[in-house]
Amino acid sequence: MPRAFSTIEQEQIRAKLLASGKRLINKIGMKRLTIDDLVREASISKGSFYSFYPSREDFILSVFESWEAEYRGELLREVKEGEGSSKDRIERFILGAFRIMEREPGLMQMRPRDIEALVERLPPERVAAHQAKDDSVLQDAFAAWGQAGLIDMGIAQGLQGLAAALFSIAVHRDDFPAGSFEPTVRLLAEALALRIAGGAEGAKEGGA
Repeated sequence: MPRAFSTIEQEQIRAKLLASGKRLINKIGMKRLTIDDLVREASISKGSFYSFYPSREDFILSVFESWEAEYRGELLREVKEGEGSSKDRIERFILGAFRIMEREPGLMQMRPRDIEALVERLPPERVAAHQAKDDSVLQDAFAAWGQAGLIDMGIAQGLQGLAAALFSIAVHRDDFPAGSFEPTVRLLAEALALRIAGGAEGAKEGGA
């Protein structure tokens, strides 16, 4: 049985595991990642791994959540504090969501069937908790953008599915005709940003 870790040790080991998981997923991909590879990379025992994560799949989702938290914060700040019109900021936010996958090779390798297999092996309550946290963070962000006059809150309900829609498009990039994915993404980002910011921009102009 692995020894008990102090709170500081737990935080350090968890951070080390996540960092090792990111390196390995970027190097060999999610499908080929094994717990043996991970504990060897992180220099911990397999028993210690299971004291932090109940399964390989739960760990992989935790890695994705760590990536998501890191990049999402950066993108949300770009909208709230960035330069340019609200349309320009939102367009950069949407394009940035797609760029995340390009910055992490392991994410680029994901395919819809890989994600489906991962979700099927996770407890439904774990998947539901992940989705609920995502929804809460984005809802808070959209509300803050609305209060700042950056977006048209008349389409708030449609915004709730924005992140899921963008992710779905990104993982289906191989289904696009050759050479069309990037132009399509740019067109999509421009059109969405125009619509999302449209009411807010119009209100500013009307009040000027």
